[in-house]
Amino acid sequence: MMHRGAALKVLLSVATLVLMVSAATAGSFTEPGGSFYGEELRPPVSNQMGSEVLDKVGWTQNLNKQIPLDLTFKDEDGKVVKLQKYFGEKPVLIEMVYFYCPMLCGEVMKGTFRGLKDLTFRPGRDYEMVVVSVNPKEGPDIAKAKKLAYLKEFGMEKEAAGIHFLTGENTNIKPLAKALGFDYSYDPKTDQFAHPAGLVLATPTGHIARYMSGVLFEPKDLRFGFLDAGRGKIGSPLDLIVLKCYHYDGQSGKYTLAIMDVIRIGGLITVMLIGLLMVVLVRRDVARTKSQEKEL
Repeated sequence: MMHRGAALKVLLSVATLVLMVSAATAGSFTEPGGSFYGEELRPPVSNQMGSEVLDKVGWTQNLNKQIPLDLTFKDEDGKVVKLQKYFGEKPVLIEMVYFYCPMLCGEVMKGTFRGLKDLTFRPGRDYEMVVVSVNPKEGPDIAKAKKLAYLKEFGMEKEAAGIHFLTGENTNIKPLAKALGFDYSYDPKTDQFAHPAGLVLATPTGHIARYMSGVLFEPKDLRFGFLDAGRGKIGSPLDLIVLKCYHYDGQSGKYTLAIMDVIRIGGLITVMLIGLLMVVLVRRDVARTKSQEKEL
């Protein structure tokens, strides 16, 4: 039988263990900023581009803004589609690039696929991925070739149905870019587009949920971003609990551990464990008392 002194020691041990785990978690998962581009950092573009071109480039964060889903594009098979087709049930990852981009777009795309490959969330099942070219001269042929190349490189051929490469006219490209806060500029001298690097996560209804800038996207940040954008429609209850321990930093597009939330949750777990232990001890005392009464 467990005496009160022993029970107190157990309670103290449990409380200490939970607090130690909380502190260790905070130390393990807190990551320093700086691995993502901030809002004011301009992407690497041709040195021949003038300042009048580069000054127009960057992100304008339009969180919660409604994306115009009636805009039309052509998919990689040449079919005319509305953005609405990819919304309704799942969060949507949107990237604006151009397929003949000589430098930045390829790095953004590779960084995105690397991050997505390591997720348990899968395109088509848990989210949709939409890549839109800002170059109206590009068509379905190059879009399809690029899509197949990325799918093959990252072993995601079986998930092709959830990944969409679109092309279109400026009458649809520009309104989408404006809604997303994707500020880009065309330089006729070099025949290139200066543009920021990053991606946007949207809710199933087409509202902008999160921005992630740069060319490297951590699986952890993508996962939490999808959970945020999914509004409870994807992920397990445990995912949503863990998400509450993290804070979204709009400047870096990353999720950092919120220490106070971890401490609060750790304290709640401690109280629950103590309560559970007390219930067990009371039941044992009651059972022992009844046993003694029977013996008498």
